[in-house]
Amino acid sequence: MYRCPRCKGKLDIVRIFDGRRIIKCNSCKISDIILPKEDRDDEAYINFLEKYDNKLIIEEDFLNLLEKDGLIRKEEEVIKMVEKFTRFNDLPEILRNILTSKLDYIVSYKLMEKEEPDIVKDPLPLDPKIIRALEKTGIKSLYDFQFKAIKSILEGKNVVIVAPTGAGKTEAFTLPVFQKILEDKDAKALFLYPTKALARDQLPKLKRLGELAGIRVEVFDGDVPKNERIRILKDPPEVIVSNMDTIHLHLMYRTSFSEILKKVKYLVLDELHTYLGTFGSNAFFIIKRLKRLTDGLQIIGASATIANPREFGEILFDSKVEVIYGDRGKRGRIHFCILFPTLRSSRSLILDLIKKLYKGGYKFLIFSSSHLGAELNSFFASREGLDVKVHRAGLDAKERRRVEMEFKEGIIRAISSTPTLELGIDIGEVDAAITDMVPINRVIQRIGRIGRRGQESLAFLVLNNESPIGQYYRENPDQYFKDFELAFLDPLNPIIAKRQILAMALDKPIREEEVKEYKRVLEELLGENLLVKRGDKYFPNYREAYRSLKGYSIRGSGFNIDIYFKGKKIGERNLPIALEELHPEAIYFLGGKRYKVKSLNLSKEGGKAELDIIPQNYPYYTRAYRLEYPKILEIHERNIYFDVEVIYCSLEIDKRILGYFLKEMNQEVKGDLILFDKPISYKFLTKGIVFKAPEPLSLLKKGKEEYLLASSFHATEHVIIEGTNSITGGGAIDMGGIAMGSSGLIFVYDGSLGGNGATKALFDRFERACRLAKEILEKCPCKREDGCPRCTYSYRCGNNNQFLHKLGAKEVYERILSNVRTRVIEPYEWEKPYV
Repeated sequence: MYRCPRCKGKLDIVRIFDGRRIIKCNSCKISDIILPKEDRDDEAYINFLEKYDNKLIIEEDFLNLLEKDGLIRKEEEVIKMVEKFTRFNDLPEILRNILTSKLDYIVSYKLMEKEEPDIVKDPLPLDPKIIRALEKTGIKSLYDFQFKAIKSILEGKNVVIVAPTGAGKTEAFTLPVFQKILEDKDAKALFLYPTKALARDQLPKLKRLGELAGIRVEVFDGDVPKNERIRILKDPPEVIVSNMDTIHLHLMYRTSFSEILKKVKYLVLDELHTYLGTFGSNAFFIIKRLKRLTDGLQIIGASATIANPREFGEILFDSKVEVIYGDRGKRGRIHFCILFPTLRSSRSLILDLIKKLYKGGYKFLIFSSSHLGAELNSFFASREGLDVKVHRAGLDAKERRRVEMEFKEGIIRAISSTPTLELGIDIGEVDAAITDMVPINRVIQRIGRIGRRGQESLAFLVLNNESPIGQYYRENPDQYFKDFELAFLDPLNPIIAKRQILAMALDKPIREEEVKEYKRVLEELLGENLLVKRGDKYFPNYREAYRSLKGYSIRGSGFNIDIYFKGKKIGERNLPIALEELHPEAIYFLGGKRYKVKSLNLSKEGGKAELDIIPQNYPYYTRAYRLEYPKILEIHERNIYFDVEVIYCSLEIDKRILGYFLKEMNQEVKGDLILFDKPISYKFLTKGIVFKAPEPLSLLKKGKEEYLLASSFHATEHVIIEGTNSITGGGAIDMGGIAMGSSGLIFVYDGSLGGNGATKALFDRFERACRLAKEILEKCPCKREDGCPRCTYSYRCGNNNQFLHKLGAKEVYERILSNVRTRVIEPYEWEKPYV
């Protein structure tokens, strides 16, 4: 117990997000904010005593101290912020309580007024049957963006529609497609949704409109019963609702359904923003395969939030597109708040919001960007006696549907979800949303789920106080509203190209000019006897080709770890990330419960992990200790930024899990390291960028050259990924990094097998990323040698955030911006990588 030097009463010492300590005496009211040299309470206490002895501690109201330091806002500041939009006393009571809490910094408040899109009264260029069908469904007029979309689609253009959730995008693409079908009864339309659940959710609406217009709409996927399949194949509908997975398989196996697909004239992709990374690369090829089997395919995409619709649409469709924007959706008033936790963790703030919303009777969603985040929200809420169900990929589909149904029927009032519920699945009335830190267009997508019945609703964005970008947005909230996430995919992903080109050959033999960009992939397929060349065409070795593609998943790069408990498969996880989460003895969260990994068996196709249950009060979780060895295979692009050469290339990563750190729940302290007798090794191909960091020369004069070099380069790698997340459009979660400790080579790679396009965004914006990295290091007030979570630490660090040097990284970026010349070299054989 720490004693007050004045009254000998008990001193409270609270660590805040930037490593400083708030020290206060509850008896005599003296208090101060101390930045210790070492991140320890006893060090802060000694500093406090020294200041007291030197008469530098004054009696001051604790809240005044926090307000003066800018750790919390004054109440009058918060009221002024709110009253730019509405009277503070008119806010819901729960919101007034949250905004006047003295535990958090109120970054921003905005009132998003009730919205209704602009209506067009011009006559519709549609068949009377369709107009009557619209009237029977209660639609008597169209919005401006719908009218423009209909006009462009009827003109035969490839179109991307961008409009808010609930604005009527479905009508914007459905009506013109129905019109085209009425004009040509032999034509078919294919409506693809990213998930079977969303397809079935949208089906009743499409079916009713179709029936009223005299057009049949049917769903066709793996869940359709056999008798219905036979009926559909005998008498195909004009509009087929399905998903990319189904199309991929039926084209490849040349089924009866694939013959129907050859008649498709119109392809619609709803929720276009979901076709990212490896899924997007697979979708690119499936669209390419459809185009070569059909005659003049017209493609239409739709999304609520996509920052670069033209660029992304033209890559995915491999054609020019016209973009139609709808600026306003249909919803009630939304109170939108950005909060930064000052005297507690981000997780504690989210849990407090969950408790308040639960007590207030709200139905709400809690969004997390990672499956672990979603699981932890549910786990800690259950400890408070709150029933918060988990909804995420990797859970059994039946379990996800059960959660959706229970929420819709009011059996449960809260769901902790990953981006799976960003999609437009109808889960009924939603009154509030809490979201972790993601780019603004993702937040707009998430809060688009609330207030859709016209009710007043609440939305909270919780900034991560352990992230440099969270601190950046705390100080620059206006910039947050400008930093949109970019949609990216890599159409040249070699791992996906290899499987999809093989599937393309199974659809129909390939002419050489169709795949001229993939010469190396063709050579591999020929060398493995999967393709045979006859004249200018490539034919598949059918038996071997089907065997090679068996079990291939277009949702990843085809390699998964299947997760089993008591002999039953309960989930799956994509490689290579699965290796870090499912190694032997790892603590794994699934469906709000914790398990321990009993065994892991890897194979060429993926692997299998067996889980054991552990007591729910078990106090630990694990973090993998890993090393990664990179190898440059092929350079695709190179550029000089400042005077630093940066290359974009294909890489081989040799990932080795050496052991794990055992950490206490809800604690961010560095845990104990437990090493395996034999490392777990896995090699994979991906893409990434490489540059050589200049040495921090002034720092090296202090000695310990080997340690200072490695620590400076390691911190440089962390900041270029974590700190510039806004520049890469939220790509940090899709990247990994390696710093070579002696040469200064920095590798930043795509975290998906074969690549996902995230590092290409960093390559194209490298100059801006370096400027922001330097700014983050300069502005962070921490005095620690290794930095802190706000500048140099990374949640994903494989070295447990050891071997980091803040000033060294700062000097590296200063030298880059001063045009110090460096060129990429080969890594030294003997040097150690830091990840």
